[in-house]
Parts: sequence; structure tokens; C-alpha cells
Amino acid sequence: MRFFSRAAPALPWILLALAGCGGNPEVVSPPAQTGGSGGATDASTDQADTSPGGTGGSGGTILTEGGTDADAADVDPCSDANCPVDQHCVVSDGGSTCIPNLCSELGCLPTQVCVATDAGAYCKDNSCTTDLQCGVPQYCNGTICVDDECVAGSTRCEGKSVMACLPNGSGEATKYTCGSGSSYFDSKCSAVGSLATCGCEDDWDCPAFTTCDVDGCVGTGQKPTCSLPPEPFQNMLPTNEISWGGTFADPNANGSPFPPSAQVVMAPLVANLDDDNGDGLVDERDFPEIIFTTFCNHDLSTNGVLRAIHGGGANKGKDFFASCGTTVWHEGTDPTTVTCACANADLDSTASLAVGDLDYDGLPEIVAITEGAGAADAEVRIYSNTGVLITTSTIYQVGGPNPAPTLANIDNAGFVEIVVGRIVLTLAKPQGGTLGILDRFEGSINYGKNNQGPVSCIANLVGDSRQEIVAGTTVYRYPKAPAGAQKRADCKGTETDADEIAWCAGQLPVVWDGQAKNGTTLVPNGRREGFCAVADILGADVVAAPGPNNPLDGKAEVIVISAGYLQIFNGETGDQLRNIQLAPSGGGTPNVDDFDGDGFPEVSSAFAAAFVVADLQDPTVNGVCDAWPLAPADDTAHVASVNKARTPPAQACTKDSDCGDLTRFACNESLGKCVCLHNGWKRTTEDDSSQVTGSSVFDFNGDGAAEVVYNDECRFRIYDGLTGDVWFREPSESRTRIEYPVVADVDNDGNAEIVFATTNESGFCSESLKSQYNNGIEVWGDASDLWVSARRIWNQHAYHVTNVTESGKIPVFEAESWKTLNGRRYNTYRSNPRNYDVAPDLKAGDVQVSSPDAACGQLSSKLDVIVQVRNIGDLRVGPGVVIGFYGEWTTPPLQEALHGPGAVALTATLQTSLEPGEAVLVTVHYDAVNNAPGVLPDQIRVVVDDGNTARECDEGNNERKIKVDPGVAMADLRIDLGAVSNATCPEPKVPTTVYNDGSAPASNVRVRYYAGDPSAGGTPLHEEVIPGPIAPGGNASVTATLTGFPKGLLVLIYGVVDPDNAIVECNDGNNSDTVADKIICNKIQ
Repeated sequence: MRFFSRAAPALPWILLALAGCGGNPEVVSPPAQTGGSGGATDASTDQADTSPGGTGGSGGTILTEGGTDADAADVDPCSDANCPVDQHCVVSDGGSTCIPNLCSELGCLPTQVCVATDAGAYCKDNSCTTDLQCGVPQYCNGTICVDDECVAGSTRCEGKSVMACLPNGSGEATKYTCGSGSSYFDSKCSAVGSLATCGCEDDWDCPAFTTCDVDGCVGTGQKPTCSLPPEPFQNMLPTNEISWGGTFADPNANGSPFPPSAQVVMAPLVANLDDDNGDGLVDERDFPEIIFTTFCNHDLSTNGVLRAIHGGGANKGKDFFASCGTTVWHEGTDPTTVTCACANADLDSTASLAVGDLDYDGLPEIVAITEGAGAADAEVRIYSNTGVLITTSTIYQVGGPNPAPTLANIDNAGFVEIVVGRIVLTLAKPQGGTLGILDRFEGSINYGKNNQGPVSCIANLVGDSRQEIVAGTTVYRYPKAPAGAQKRADCKGTETDADEIAWCAGQLPVVWDGQAKNGTTLVPNGRREGFCAVADILGADVVAAPGPNNPLDGKAEVIVISAGYLQIFNGETGDQLRNIQLAPSGGGTPNVDDFDGDGFPEVSSAFAAAFVVADLQDPTVNGVCDAWPLAPADDTAHVASVNKARTPPAQACTKDSDCGDLTRFACNESLGKCVCLHNGWKRTTEDDSSQVTGSSVFDFNGDGAAEVVYNDECRFRIYDGLTGDVWFREPSESRTRIEYPVVADVDNDGNAEIVFATTNESGFCSESLKSQYNNGIEVWGDASDLWVSARRIWNQHAYHVTNVTESGKIPVFEAESWKTLNGRRYNTYRSNPRNYDVAPDLKAGDVQVSSPDAACGQLSSKLDVIVQVRNIGDLRVGPGVVIGFYGEWTTPPLQEALHGPGAVALTATLQTSLEPGEAVLVTVHYDAVNNAPGVLPDQIRVVVDDGNTARECDEGNNERKIKVDPGVAMADLRIDLGAVSNATCPEPKVPTTVYNDGSAPASNVRVRYYAGDPSAGGTPLHEEVIPGPIAPGGNASVTATLTGFPKGLLVLIYGVVDPDNAIVECNDGNNSDTVADKIICNKIQ
């Protein structure tokens, strides 16, 4: 039986890591939905997999001419000839002879085809009504089978269009047309072999219904067909996935380096820091890390240790590195052998971090700020992706306590700039040298703080490609340098242009200042500073409320929370458009998202005594869509004598007009329900310290309304964005500086998780909850994997999606996040993109059985069971998917789980994610002595997602049952890679031996070599073809020279034999191997 699908292109053959119980399982992925079998048949049909097709008739009988009427005694010499189908009989010398048929003489019918053989030819029925009646590679044209016009599933470029061969090979159609949603990136079609794709930096560069996988768009370009309705959030409450740090009873991070430093009061970051798949690259194909700083005892703002732990993979939750002053610990070293006193750590432990590729070398750097921030003695530091200090700036005044660095390529040239408040630091990297800070530029008015901070926002507000710096109610710009000047030291002092003078002086010119533009009444001195966000939140009529009659106009507004007020400014001119008091004072960094599902954004912020969602639509006064001025406690209902129930129309809807009055109602299209346009709310919280703590938002269940994630001095909470109802709360103390929880896919499983800091040293909470408080970092997610997917990165405090790619690159030209980009409109701040409806669909594909100690076509008491696991849905799934194996015996009747040693149920667990359209082969080893009958079962049933924990759009295709049958003689190929010598660089040579452990010979055996694990996006490097035949029990060797080997990357080389499954084997699960060591050319590590 071949694993084959006419509807899918060939997938690369890949090997996946796997954890299993009771059977030493392995996982591989075939090049297509193909593979050999040890003779097993599909028990659902009880038939072997055979190709249909007609057969020829019997050999013809030829009579000689000119005879006379025969009497009874006359005998035709050909009557007993019994010629084969490809020959006919002729009479010669009174006898008969079978001679070959010729196609030119047969005169086959139009619905037949002439089949030539070594012995002749015959007419075969070629009629058809479906493609399944045709052989490979053919399709049915409605009448007869004809040869494919192209290779099914292959793609090619035609201008900017990706042309795809139809699944049945009958022709081509445009799959999608390349073109970035941003005007700054030229997405072109490019092809490697039979695979064409559009270039991209991230999703916004890709056509609708596709995504960017590192640098190429993948997907169908069609609206997803695998979807599920939103699940009520009450059915998907989070559970803890990672707890790093200590407890109230023992606050030390035991088992980690520098264990006394384990208190965390800052917003953690999520980004990929290391290469998990061995391809030498650090990108979204790897498992992300969580990056944060810690302190000892009560040493807030001082003695900070920079840390990173793994968010996923085999080392999920374990330490990756820790940097304490000049001492760096890295995984692989016993943490007890490295010590660092708390006083030797010197980072500002409550300042924010930022992470991104600053010099475009493919590796991220981490930006931190030293202790002393808020005085005149803070330094900005850059660390490598492994926590090693690269450079330190001179001492700067950064503007306040808990500063937050922001990364952006402000001038669209050279390296990334680091922005802290109103300060811009430029970077340089001499040839052969290390990255360093080059120059400093500074504004002269606001920093961008709200008593704490600062936090700056970067955005292109004035319409050119360069970006501006928002600091409170002031917007600065980076001036243009004199021609030829690379650094300020290049200035001659004779500059006359205003921009050049400013650049040489290290000054940031003012684009607009809110107070200067609007006066001291609207922007008094006490509200000039503040925390910012940038989004499109008003319509073309800026006076009127946004809504269906006044849709968003695609222009950015600057949103500032300052001293209890929400201020909204025209991003280009600085005109103040709203000035709303939300609280007496304070206010955390603003979040922007659609909280209520009406299609229009709201703004939220945390204050001293309440969390507030400000809805810019006007409330009614008649009890239909009223304002809610009351801020109830967690366990108190919103609706009371003051907060009147909101009663939008009850009918279903598909568009706003279905809901009637467009000044009051809109349609939440995700739920098909009418909602009020105004849904502002407040909830009582406790923040008696800073009163400026941050928060974040995300639509976890895809119902169109974002939930709120917030941690005050007592508890971590998740609020319903529409009503403010408390969906979830957990005791969690915070010092409430400017930190906030972040939302990202930290383990690359296709589902969002929440990451937040915890502490238990402040004693700020008025409730007696100390004994319940942990300290450190916690990750929470839905145990049923019902939460929608999220990006695998959150890189800075002022995060807004388009500021960073999933691989950690800071775009040279940043797409405006508030604009529509190829059908996508993010238009959020401190939130990750929404992902509605789509779901995975796991399917149990074909199954093989073979015996490792017997020839193919024979079975012993031991089995290798290989099952193909496919994701035919529209969303990645795993790791963590469990595959179960069950046996059925007829004598005596018995059905039970197959067992490994010790009567443990035989299962396998995927350790990596499975992307849409991908497939993997899972292998488990079974011995019949482990089950009571003591003999092989008659049938085996395989269950993918055993336990039904993954939410799929089709739960009915997760099982496959096969008969345990020895099958027929087949090949069984196995590959072994020898040692790679650095002496052969720059084109390393890989000694390779291919064994045939099967019972049939194999010819034209292809071997493909990859940089990194093919299951996680490893890059094909080279191919060899061994002519053979390789006899059963034999082997053949070749030494492959890997041309085009990546330079300067630490790469693990993989080899795969028969990657396209061209050879029928009884075991496809053993076709891969790796070299012993990763290699950088001229260096082995």
C-alpha cells in the first residue's frame, strides 16, 4: 500500500523528535502522503490498495482466406492456440503460430488505448468518469484517461502570479498573486524547482489567506474551510503551564543559576533566541524563549539579573542563560558551579527590556538598562542572544524610573536605532568588529512618562517612510545627516541646512507639541507627559463618534494617558481631538483593540482604583446602551441601579444594517449577534503604589471581542472585553510598576499563552494572600488548546505587531499597523493579531506494519507500527499530540491497548508542531509478549489525538484500522551518515551508506541532504542518486559534496533516503539520519 494523495503536492520527507511511552517511538514525515507497507490492508474496506483499469480481451483467432465449405471433420488450426492477450494466431503450413499484435493493426476503439508489451500489444479499456479510475500520472477528461498536463501540486511563477497545477494534473490555475500590503516591500514570485512562492518579511506582505513562513508565503490563498465557532471563554479557562522561580515559603529559584535572584517586576518578552531545528538560523521555526530580569529580596530597580528560559520544546520552562554582572551562565553547565552575589548584578531590575535583530545578521540582541535609571547614571547595554554583553553606552539621563527601550529603524537605513524616551541611540559595527553605540540624539521637551517610564512610541505619522518618535504629547523626528556623514564626528561645523545643523548637534527636531499646538488649557503642564499608543480610532468626521455611519478613515491618532486623562491627537498635525478624564490621576500604558466586537477600537488603561475601558461611541440615556459609571468589585455584577442593562436587538445578524439603528448598534460578525456601539466599563482594582501599571488585550476565543489581561497588587485577572465580567482570577502579587502580562505562542503549539511576572516581597496587597504568592515567571494557557493562535513574539513594551517580524527582525521600513495590509487590519496596540474561526484537522493516514527482525513480507512476534499523521486543517497543532495504538484479537475475542514493557499503554507524543498541510510518520515498537494473548493481534487500530484534547474541525477522521498481514517482498532502506570533517569546507563532504534491510532490490535510490531538521523547515542542500540495484541485505556508499553550504552558521546536517517515496518499502520510518556534530565550516562544535 502506498501513502499517496492526488490532491496534495509532494511534501519534503522529514524527521520529527518524539516522546513516547512503552515503545521507543520515532516520528518521520513523508515527502507526500506516500509510503510503503508491510502488506497491511485497510480494515474498513478489507481490500488491498490497487489501481483500477480495464484488461485486454483474449488473443484473436485469424482464419485463412479462400477455403471451401468445411465438413464436420475440418478443424481450425488456431482453435486451440490459446494465444496471450498481446498476440494473435496465424495459420502457417497447416499449423498455427502466435505472433505479436501491432498497435497499428489493432484498430482500438476511441475509448481504448493500445498497450505495447515486450511480446506484442493489446487494446485496454481507457474509459473513465472520475480521476480515480485513471493511473498515475493521468486524469479523466470526462471520457478517457489522458496524461497529466503538469505535476499535480507543483507551482511556478508567471510574472507576480503563483501558478499551481491542479490536484488532478489537468492544468494550471492562478493560486495567488504576489504583492505586499505595505508599499515598502516588493513581494515577488520566485521558484526553487517545482515550488514557487511570494517573498515576504511577515504576514502583511502575503496575499490574503496565506502566511509568511520565514521568507516565503505559504497557504492556499482561499478562505479556510476548516473552522469552528467561537467557544465561550468560561469553557476555556487557563491552567498553569510554566512556573519558574520560588514560593512565599522559599523564594529561591532552586535548580536555576543565581537562585536568590528570583523576584520579577517587569513585562517579560517572548522571542526566539536559539536554533532548535539545527538549520543554523534563529527564527519562528524554533521554540521561543521568555526573557526577563530578576532581583533579590526587595532590591527593585537595582541588582538585576538578565535571564532567558525556554518557552517550549524538550526543555520547556528550563533556563537558557543568566547574566549577572560580568558572570554568565549558559545551559549545559551545572548551575551550582557558577555563583554571583546579588550586589554584583547591576541592571535596573524593573526597567523594561527590548529584543530584536539590531544589525541584521540573523541573530537577535537584547537591550537592557543599568541600575540608576531616573538619575544621571544609567547606561544602555546590548547583550547577545546567549546573554553575553556586547557593548555598553556612556551614562545618560533616561528620563525616569522603569524606562522602556523601543527598537525601530527610524531613518530606513543602516542598523536599528534604540529609543529611550526622548533619546535616540544609533549603532555601528566596524568591519570585523562588534556592534556598538555610535551617536546620541535627544529631544528637548517631553520624555514620554507618567510619573514612571518613559515609554516611547514609534510610527510614521507624517506620510513619508521615516518614522517619528512619540514622547508624551510631543512628537519628534530624526533629522537628516549631511551628505556623506556617517557619524556626528564627521560634521564639519559649516552646515547651514536646519536638519544638518540639528543632526550634527545631536538634536531631535519637534514635529508637533501638544501644548504649543492646543494651548495650556487643553494640555496643561501636568498633562504634557504621558504614556502613548498609535492607532486609527476615529472616522473622517473627527468630531462625531466613530461607527457604521462614520467608519475609520485609515489615519493614525496619537493616544496619550496622562494624569488620569485620555488625550487623542491628530497624528499628523497634533490637533487635540478628545480630552476625557477617566480617573483622578495616574494611568498605565494604553491598550487599543476592539473590546466589544462592534468593529471599532476602544482604549483601556489601569488606574489606582479601577481598570477602565473607554468606548468612543456615544452612550444612550434610555437604558438601551447606557454608560456604566459604577466600578463594581470582582464578585459584584455590573448591572445595578446605576449600571443599567444594555439591550441590543436580539436577532441574528451578518452585517451592521441587520441591527437597525446604526447610531446605537452594530453586528459582531464573529458571533452573528447585535451589540451596542457603546460598551465602556470599569472594574475595581487595587494599585496604591505606582497607579500606572500596564495591561494587555487579546481575543482568546475568537468571538470578535478582546479579553483584558491585568495584574494589580493582589491578583492576576482576565476580564470579558464586552462587559468587564471577571472570567478568571488568581492570587498574584505585583509591585505595579509599569509591567504587564504579554500574550504569545510561547511553545509553538498553535495556541496563545499568557506570560506574566510574579513577586511576593512587597506586601502591597491589602488582602491576606501572602502564602499563595509565587515569585518569578508564570505561563498560563488553556489545557484543552481551545485558545486561538498568536504570534510567537512580543519584543518590547511598545509592541504593536508590525514593529517586528516573527523571526525577530526589526523592519527597515515598518508597515503602518493601522492600515489595511492585504486584507489584514491589525490596528491594535499592546495586543496580538486576531485569528478567527480556523482550526486544525488531524487525520490518521495510512499505516504500515513490519518486523524489525524479519524480512519484508514476513512477520515475527515483534512489530514496527508506522502511522502517517496529517494536519489537513488550517492551523498548526502540537506539540503534545498523543497517538494511541490498540489491538484486536479474534481468538479469543479481545480488544485492548497495545502494551509496552511493564503493561504500559503504547503511545507516542509529537514534540514539534505540525503545520497545515504537513504530515509526519510516527513509529512505535511493539512486542506481542506484552499483551495477554502473547501473539500478534489480527488488527491494529491507531487513534490520533488519543484522549481528544485538540479541538479540530473534524473529529471523525482520527482513527485508522488495519489488518496485521505480512504482505509481500519489498525493499527497506536505511541511511547512515559518517563523520564530517572541517577540512573539507567550504563544501563539506558527507560519507553516506544506504542499507537495504528488505527482501526486494532497490534501484535509482535518491538521497537528499538538509541543513537542519526537515520537519521544522530545514533547507535542502544537495542530492545524490545511487543507481543500484541495492540487493536485499546489501548496501551502497557515496560521499556527498554539499555545494552551497551555509557560511558562518552552526548547522546540523540531515540525510534522508528516498525523500520522495519513489520506492515502495515495508518501513518508511527509518529513512533519516544526522551527522554526529553540528558544523560551522572550518569549525566543528
